[in-house]
Amino acid sequence: RDALLTTSVNCVTSFFSGFVIFSVLGYMANKHQVSIEDVATEGAGLVFIIYPEAIATLPGSTFWAILFFIMLLTLGIDSAVS
Repeated sequence: RDALLTTSVNCVTSFFSGFVIFSVLGYMANKHQVSIEDVATEGAGLVFIIYPEAIATLPGSTFWAILFFIMLLTLGIDSAVS
């Protein structure tokens, strides 16, 4: 039962993250009047381009940006330790 719940939550989270990234990519392409291929880059560097752009449009963006980069820092430390 726990395995099914864990895999289901992982699947939903992955789908939601993909939806967010491609929505912001479309927004950025429309904003700069370029194609999505010109906006998108490959690899882990995408997280440093897409999410900060999305966070900048939120109210209280400074707070959310600090939380986001602290989360990235803790994920990096976790990956380095394990």
